[in-house]
Amino acid sequence: MFEVPATSAFVLSFANQEIYRGAAARTLLSSVDLSAADPIRAQFEDIHDEITMEILNRKYGVAQCCRKYLDENPTAQIIHLGGGLDPLPIDLAESYPKAHFFDVDMANMSLKEEINQKIGGPDVSFLTANLADIPSLTEILSNAGWDSDAPTLLVSEGISYYIPKEVYRHTLTSLQTSGGCLVFEYSVPDHILVGVPKAEIVFDFFERFTALLNMPIQMQRYDDPEVRDLAAGMNGEVVDILTQHQLEFSRTGRNEMRDDPRMGAIRIALIQLH
Repeated sequence: MFEVPATSAFVLSFANQEIYRGAAARTLLSSVDLSAADPIRAQFEDIHDEITMEILNRKYGVAQCCRKYLDENPTAQIIHLGGGLDPLPIDLAESYPKAHFFDVDMANMSLKEEINQKIGGPDVSFLTANLADIPSLTEILSNAGWDSDAPTLLVSEGISYYIPKEVYRHTLTSLQTSGGCLVFEYSVPDHILVGVPKAEIVFDFFERFTALLNMPIQMQRYDDPEVRDLAAGMNGEVVDILTQHQLEFSRTGRNEMRDDPRMGAIRIALIQLH
C-alpha cells in the first residue's frame, strides 16, 4: 500500500471505480491507503451526500467528454491540469495508447509516477510545474515532448476554483492549439440556482478544504456567459454545457437529487478550439 498525504487521500476517495474502468486506474486506487483521510471525511459529514453527488457527476462528465474527443482524435495530445493524484490520465492512456499524455501539477507528480511505474501503468509524462508561470510551464511541457502546433485536449477539473480568472485565462490561452479542445469544469454563482444544493454548499466545502490545505483563497465562480467569453478568447466555441441535472441522469439513468435543471453548482463546458 502506498501512503499518500491526508488531503490527497481525501480527494482520491471521490475517484472511485464507478468512474474509472481501466485496469491500471483500478489498480492504482486499490494500491493507495486512504485511511489518512478519515478525520477529514468526518469534518464534511453534514454535506457529504450533496458533495459526493456533485463530484461523482463531475468526474463522470469530464471522463465522458475526454473519451468523446479521443474517440475522434485517438492520436491527440492531452494535458491534464492540476489533477493531483487523480487517475484520470492513467485511465485514458490505457484506453488510448496512441495518444500522448502530460499530467501537470505543482505537487505529488513524483509520487504519482512512482505509483504508476509500480503498478505497470501506461505511458504518461508526469510533470511538476506552476500553472500560473507560463514561460516555465510551456518550457517544461515542450521539453517533455508537447507539440504546440498539434491538436491538444486540455482537461481542467477541480482547478478553476483556485486560480484567479485572468491568470487562468492566460494559462489556458497559452496552451490552446488548432483542432484542440478544452474540457472546463467550473462552479456557478449562487444567484442563478434554485433549490438545494445551492452553490453556497460547494463554496462551504471549498472554504473548509482550502483551510485544511492552509491555502486560503477567494473561490472563483463562473457563469455560462463568462465561459463562452473564455472560449471566444481562445479562438473557440462552447459545444455543450452539461449541468448536474444532465450529468446525474446520464450517470444513473434517473434524477433523484437533481430533479430541476437549475439545481447543482458544478457544470462542465466542452469547448472546441479552432
